[in-house]
Amino acid sequence: MNFDHALFLDRDGTLIKDCNGILTESKIEFEDGLEDFINHALKTRFKIIMVTNQTAVSKGLMTYSEMDRVNNIVIKKMEKLLGSKIFNAVFICPFHPDAQIKEFRYDSEDRKPKPGMLIKARKKLNISFNKSIMIGDRISDVVAGNIVGCKTVIKINEFSSLRIIKTNLKYSNEMLKPDYTVNNLKEIIPIMDAIL
Repeated sequence: MNFDHALFLDRDGTLIKDCNGILTESKIEFEDGLEDFINHALKTRFKIIMVTNQTAVSKGLMTYSEMDRVNNIVIKKMEKLLGSKIFNAVFICPFHPDAQIKEFRYDSEDRKPKPGMLIKARKKLNISFNKSIMIGDRISDVVAGNIVGCKTVIKINEFSSLRIIKTNLKYSNEMLKPDYTVNNLKEIIPIMDAIL
């Protein structure tokens, strides 16, 4: 059986600029280099998977359906920009162990730094982790990717956090270290080429 290579992509601060608040349609702004980056991923046949924590839901700042609607707008705007379907799968974790909304108060295995969303994607799409890359702007993204054996990339921006978010996950200090650090999405293109 052949296993595919994949890009696991965080959303806020990675694909779109982090608005440091509640995302609305008017605040959607793509990160620099997005078009070239996604075009190269499609050309080199990476499976493209969004894996995003959305704690605004657990904090009661927006409902799950409001968040899902805005996320679908992000996807449609990206597809319009690229003129192509982009995502093979989208995984969203609205849970938080200290959630204000009781139904979302849960330390989910899907909430990064835990790798649950990546594991679900592997099962669904027949992915090889050692031929895949986890890309995000926070250490929680790096830890999730490192735990499963992906190459990891931290994309630095003004909201990048080198501090791990609250979790009951047990991990070693080695898991905190990304394989690569970049300032924009275009810098990831040679990393994709290197692992193929």
